[in-house]
Amino acid sequence: MIVQRYYFHEKPSDYTVVNDGVVVTKEFNVKSTTAHQNSSVKGSIFVWGDKGMPERMRIVASYEIDPKDFAGLTIYIPKKWYISNIISSYPENEKPFLSPNASNFNGIEEWRYRVDVGLGYPGNPSGGGTGTILIDLVSDRKAILPSETSIVMVTIGSDTNPKTGVNSMGVGFIKIPISVDAES
Repeated sequence: MIVQRYYFHEKPSDYTVVNDGVVVTKEFNVKSTTAHQNSSVKGSIFVWGDKGMPERMRIVASYEIDPKDFAGLTIYIPKKWYISNIISSYPENEKPFLSPNASNFNGIEEWRYRVDVGLGYPGNPSGGGTGTILIDLVSDRKAILPSETSIVMVTIGSDTNPKTGVNSMGVGFIKIPISVDAES
């Protein structure tokens, strides 16, 4: 431990700073709206910034994906934000195609990326499971305006219409507005 602290230039301290530089905190809780599934996600968004200008954001979420759910969890990242890091404990059964996947959006004005967890093929469930995900984002400081509102959208769950056979993804969702000025 001493060698590690010396090597990383850490100084031992009994003083812990809580929420250092955090200017906005938002919580969310979403459940699948189908009667046949029990998928849910609960989390928090932390934003760091200065003078009405958001600099970085962290999304932390715990989720449960129903074994019959083929859509899983999707987190939509707003334009003018970039993913710098993703850490996830899912999948617990080590199937590589179920790992969190970030996709670049083209043609949709509001979002730049989407991060999928537990996404199966339409109509084919991924097998479900539980986990935690942490997504770190940085803002495009040259493009984002002071006090600009960004929208993070979180979706979970899927459904199939028994009459038409049409598959729906993201049946439970929430849009979370993030604005540094409005909250400080």
